[in-house]
Amino acid sequence: MSTNPSGVVRAVLFDVSGTTLDFGSRGPVVAFVELFARHGISVSEEEARRPMGTHKKDHIRAMLSDPAIRRRWTETHGATPAPEDVDRLYAEFTPLLIEVLPRHADVIPGVPMVVADLRECGMRIANTTGFESGMMTDLIRLAGDQGYVPDLWVCPDMVGGGRPAPWMAFHAARTLDVYPMSTIVKVGDTLADIDEAHSAGMWSVAVVRHGNEVGLSQEALEQMPPEEVRERLSTARIRLSSRGPHYLIDSTADLIPVIEEISERVADGEKP
Repeated sequence: MSTNPSGVVRAVLFDVSGTTLDFGSRGPVVAFVELFARHGISVSEEEARRPMGTHKKDHIRAMLSDPAIRRRWTETHGATPAPEDVDRLYAEFTPLLIEVLPRHADVIPGVPMVVADLRECGMRIANTTGFESGMMTDLIRLAGDQGYVPDLWVCPDMVGGGRPAPWMAFHAARTLDVYPMSTIVKVGDTLADIDEAHSAGMWSVAVVRHGNEVGLSQEALEQMPPEEVRERLSTARIRLSSRGPHYLIDSTADLIPVIEEISERVADGEKP
């Protein structure tokens, strides 16, 4: 008999930076800005954030394809960016990110409690990410030290590609023995997370306050005037909504009522 009844949510796939760890998704941005600075190219945090959630090599490729960054690169290096530039930058980025990420590995408030509640309901927990496996060793250990231990971490190099392709989600479903995909919820803070959910036939929940689209540490957000916070949150919601998530929530800590509602919709035969 199948252990995967189709009437309820069976698994939740979380993103990493900005969703479960690293309030504001600061770590990758710091690394991308530093990487380009080493090559004489000044990039803003906003420019570094735009492709967030994708495989980090694809992220570098997308940044070099941005017209403004491409122009700066050409002016500085005397030639337009070439495929070998992507390869070279990515090779340099990997050790840089491994150095930076442990400084941005705090578990986001409320996440361990949410995971405990989900497990009490029999749900499996996994992560999909734009980080390759070699970038994750210290991050996994630090997350575990703070009480965040999912059943599975899935990286693009384990499956042959990253978001928006569904391969990481399919790998998680197969490894956890959870199906159909309509009983799985993807929770993330980037446009790429939403695209991944749609590609794989999962429910999509987008988180706002501590995610990439707001892009501020908890301390910076708390020190910002309330009107500016509201404006920043509103802008983030509009951008995330443009990709059509099924739900928008302020924080991962707010997830449980949404999971309960999705379970009711699944039980009624509804699909994403």
